Amino acid sequence: MYEKQTAKIIPFRSIDIFENAVSAGTGNFLVDGPKETVGIDESILPEDTTFGVRISGDSMEPEFHDGQIAWVLQQESVANGEIGIFALNGEAYIKKLQNDKDGIFLISLNEKYAPIKVGENDRLDIFGKVLEKSNASAITGHC
Repeated sequence: MYEKQTAKIIPFRSIDIFENAVSAGTGNFLVDGPKETVGIDESILPEDTTFGVRISGDSMEPEFHDGQIAWVLQQESVANGEIGIFALNGEAYIKKLQNDKDGIFLISLNEKYAPIKVGENDRLDIFGKVLEKSNASAITGHC
């Protein structure tokens, strides 16, 4: 009369996603943006993910696109050549770090954007290293 079925257990994890956190363009202020805490299937998240940020703009194309979510490992430093989440003078960016004899630069992957030079009087904060990305639609069904 009844058929025995086995339930599939999906491990969920709560994680913060900052709505307007990082700009792949002109810059957004990180702490002013709203955030939501969502439950996500752990298989979507890279190991060690601390938080997610929504990407705005096209300066990191072709790797990152407007509306995607970047998964970030919160840490105080990013190695030369790594992509990270930065605040330069209070404006938040997703960029590649370049630190060489000419100085420190935040680099866009889209060649139509010039590198942003970090001056000696500028304030540069590092929020973490970008681990991976997801399309926003990939998490919608998992929240």
